[in-house]
Amino acid sequence: MMRKIQISVLIMILGFFAISIMQAYATSQSNVSIIATGTVSMAPLVSINLDTTKFVGTNNLSLGCMIDWQWYSWQNSAYRRQLVQDAGFKLVRVFDFRKTNPALMPCTYWDESTKTGEWDWTHVDALTQRIFEVGAEPLYCLSYARPSIQNYIPPGMTVNPETELPYPESYAAYCSEWVKHFKNVGLPVRFYEVFNEPFAYFGWTADYTKLGYFKDVWNACARAMRNVNPNIMLSFDFTTNRRVLDYWIQNGEDIDFLDAHKYDCNSMPGYDDQEMFKRAEERRFFSYPDNNFYGFDDARQLWFNSRGKILPSIISESNVNSACGDQGTDPRMAQMAGAVRTALVLRQGMLENIDYHVYYEFSSDPATATSGYGFGMINSATNKPWYSYFAQKLIGSNLGLNNLILETSSSSNDVRVIAWKNGLTLNILVICKVDESRVLRFNGVTGEVNYSWIDNSIPFTDASIQNSVINIEENLQVMGYIVMLLQKYS
Repeated sequence: MMRKIQISVLIMILGFFAISIMQAYATSQSNVSIIATGTVSMAPLVSINLDTTKFVGTNNLSLGCMIDWQWYSWQNSAYRRQLVQDAGFKLVRVFDFRKTNPALMPCTYWDESTKTGEWDWTHVDALTQRIFEVGAEPLYCLSYARPSIQNYIPPGMTVNPETELPYPESYAAYCSEWVKHFKNVGLPVRFYEVFNEPFAYFGWTADYTKLGYFKDVWNACARAMRNVNPNIMLSFDFTTNRRVLDYWIQNGEDIDFLDAHKYDCNSMPGYDDQEMFKRAEERRFFSYPDNNFYGFDDARQLWFNSRGKILPSIISESNVNSACGDQGTDPRMAQMAGAVRTALVLRQGMLENIDYHVYYEFSSDPATATSGYGFGMINSATNKPWYSYFAQKLIGSNLGLNNLILETSSSSNDVRVIAWKNGLTLNILVICKVDESRVLRFNGVTGEVNYSWIDNSIPFTDASIQNSVINIEENLQVMGYIVMLLQKYS
C-alpha cells in the first residue's frame, strides 16, 4: 500500500515538472517575460483572438487634457507643450475663473448698467495660440455655477439675489464677447461650456426651480453667442443627467454635444482596484435603472428622437477619484492601477463612440498636494510624466479618426483587448486588469511585431515606455498590471 502511494506521489511530481518545462519552453522561445523574474510561474493562459478581415466600427475618439492651475507654466514651457503634442491630445480644456497670477479672466471690470466690460486678452490669446500650435483645440469653460458665484464672474457683475446667478442679459453679453473677440482676431475657437459643474448650484438630482433659473441664463448665453458665430460648439457638463436632459429637451436651447464628467470614485478612501476597473468600463457609458445618469448612447437617442440630431459626446473631465481638499487625492492616479483604469476608459470610449476624453489634469506638484500626488499626469516639480500620461501616449499617438476597429476577443475577463488599423499599421492594445502573471497567446496574426508597454517593473516616479520586438506567434508572459501596444506594419 505504501509503495503505491509513493509511486502516485512520484507521478504527480513528474507531471508537475513536465508542465513547468513545457511552459518554460513556450515562454523562453521569444524571451517574452515582460519582467524578468528568473523563474517561470504557472500563470493562467489567456487566448487573444483577432480577425483582421472583420471590422466592428470606426473610431471617433480623440484624447484631451485639462490645463488648470498650472496653465501659465504650461504656456511658457516648450517641454510641457511638447508632451501634449507627443501624446496626440486634440482638446485642451481651460477655465476662465482661476485667480492665479496672471489670471485668465480677460474682463478686468464689468459695468452692469451698460452690460459692457474692460478687457485685456493678452494671456487668453497667448494660451489659445499655444494650444493650436501643438495640434489641439481649446475648450473654454466660462464660470462656475455655485451659490458663491461672485468669486467666478468678472468684478463688477451683479448677482441676482433671488436666483444667486448673474442676470441672463448681462452674463450673455460677457460670454458673447469671447466669441466676438476670437472671431475678430482670427482664432478659430469652437468649443465652449457655460458654467462648470452646475450640479453644485441646482443639486445632484436637479431641483427644478434652480434648474429653471440656470436654464434662463444658459439659454440667453447660447442665443447671444450663436448670434456672433453660429458654428460654435456649446454645452455644459451635466447633460447626461436624467432629470437635466429630460428637462432640457422640453425647455432648453440646443446643446451641441453631450457633456459629462467621469470620476470612478467620488470620495476617499476609494473603491478597491477591481471595483474601480469595473466602474471605468461602465460608469457614464451605460444607463442603469438605479442611476441618475443616462448612458451616452441612450442620451444620444433621446436627443435625436426629440431634436433630430445625433450629438457628439465629450467626457470633459476624467480621473480615478474626484476627492480633494482635506481628504487629498488618490495616489493611484499616478500609479499603474490608475494607468490601467485610464486605458480601460479609452478602450470603452472607442467602442461607445465617444468623441473626446479629457483627462483632469495635465500637471500637479506632490509637494503641495494634501496627500497623494494631486490630479496631474505630470509631476510639475520634476517635469517627469507618471504612468497615467504614458498610457494615454501609447494610445493617443497611434490612434486616428475613422480608424477601422477590428473584431477581437479575450478568453479571460482579466485581460482586455482592442485592435485598430491606422493607415498601414495594425495596432493591438492589451490591458491586464489583475496584478498577477498571465500568459498571452495571440491568434489571427503572425510574424514579428513591435511592442511597447508600461508596467510596475519601473517605479512610477521614474515611469517610462519600454519597447521591444517579438514573434507574436509565441506566447507572451506579463507579470501583472500592464498597458501594452503591439504594432505590425503591413
